[in-house]
Amino acid sequence: MERRNITLEKKHLDILLPLLDKNDGNISASIRELIDFADMMIKSHGSIENAMIDTFSSDRLEKDRVLVDQFIWQWLLETNRGMIPDKGILDCLFESFPISDLKEFHDIMNDLCIRLGWKTRIEYKEPMMYHLIGGSESQRELILKIICLYFIDRKIGIKDIFTSFSTTTIRFINRNNEVEAYDDFIRLLGYMNKSINEIRSKPNFWNMLINSHINTGYHMVTIPKKSYEELISKNVSVDTEFFSILTEQPCKDINLQRLLPMIKIVYETSGMVDRIHIDQDMIKIFHSYTNKTAINTISQSILNILKMNGYHYEAVEISSIIVLAHKTEIEGRITELVDNLLSARAGFDHELMTFLIFLDGIKEKSDINVAVEKLGERMGEQILKEYERENNIKKWDMELFKDAFSDIDIKLGRESNLELIDPNVMHYVVKKCQIVHQQGKFNRHLCNLTHWLLKGAVEFVFKGDAVIKSMKMIGSGDEYCEFFIVLTTRVRMPDSTSYDL
Repeated sequence: MERRNITLEKKHLDILLPLLDKNDGNISASIRELIDFADMMIKSHGSIENAMIDTFSSDRLEKDRVLVDQFIWQWLLETNRGMIPDKGILDCLFESFPISDLKEFHDIMNDLCIRLGWKTRIEYKEPMMYHLIGGSESQRELILKIICLYFIDRKIGIKDIFTSFSTTTIRFINRNNEVEAYDDFIRLLGYMNKSINEIRSKPNFWNMLINSHINTGYHMVTIPKKSYEELISKNVSVDTEFFSILTEQPCKDINLQRLLPMIKIVYETSGMVDRIHIDQDMIKIFHSYTNKTAINTISQSILNILKMNGYHYEAVEISSIIVLAHKTEIEGRITELVDNLLSARAGFDHELMTFLIFLDGIKEKSDINVAVEKLGERMGEQILKEYERENNIKKWDMELFKDAFSDIDIKLGRESNLELIDPNVMHYVVKKCQIVHQQGKFNRHLCNLTHWLLKGAVEFVFKGDAVIKSMKMIGSGDEYCEFFIVLTTRVRMPDSTSYDL
């Protein structure tokens, strides 16, 4: 047996006291037991240091700390990269230390890492350099932020940072003041801080704006509001396509209760207006434009969105406020007419005459076309919807549509011929249309109504996959009306051809 002398102070003997009691005061036996334990820890954990870290992280958790799964911990670290912890967090981690020397502070940080179970070791190297070794890169970044927060008030900034697979090196530098030190911190470790804080403060605004860039493939242009006013003051119309981009849904057939809040958030988020206030179905638009044409353009763009969804509004402009009032008279009358036609409470001719009288009573003649188009479109949609229900149609094709519209023409008293020249192309000829010759006179409003009836029916059945090509029109002086209805998703038509009625 090899014998060696060792020197122990009283504090070491105090630590050994439980083992001395166990071994009846035999110091050699107690030391041998400690050596055996140390050997077991090294074999189990790889080193005494690792054993100490694991012991602190699992057996000495304090009441103000919680266990977090490793994957959740890494996710939390990753999602907060580029963000700066609140400075008050230092008060939770450390007591007040009078030191300002980098040489001393790395020992305090090592102790913190051991207490929290963070498997990162910190070494100090001259001049003013820290090495962070072990742990994930995102965890080392968090430790760097804590260190830098502590030294900002001491006018110590960051010169540069280098990161490898398992080590992060940071070189510090003395700055003239705290502001310069903080600027280093923001530039190198807090690069996402301002952006994320803004997103969190106005999530609806930024989510809408970010989605608009994504949906357009980042083909968006942001310009100052004054430049935008100059642009639209040139009497350039505002395309309603932007509404579909921002809302991620078609700019049509949206319920009014859903549509108004959508208009509000789109126009406020895009910055086109300052604020929109909705009072039941009335819209008040607050803006800072001074050019009359620009104000009219903004007003008309919202009116167009409302019109596309079948809601008739009129604009009253009052200095910096545009008030849009809902004109329910037309919509109410259209609904009543469609209901009467579907329920067969009166003859079709009678309802058309009633409608003509109604048109004559509209004060604003510019509103007549709106009423005609909407009534025709809704009639076509409702009639085909009822036909679909009565005939239990699950999936439409051009053959079914031909049969359905042939039945409709018979009920309307029109002489027409419908034939398929291709499974996806229908040739439609109206030889005589008694609807448009009420009391022996041609009525252009009723002619327009029948065209929109066809459009409403085609739109309902084919959901935008079909187009209508108008060849001849009675209203244009031709002897008959001739159309082609084409399923463009299956038949490619010439690019130069227009299919709008």
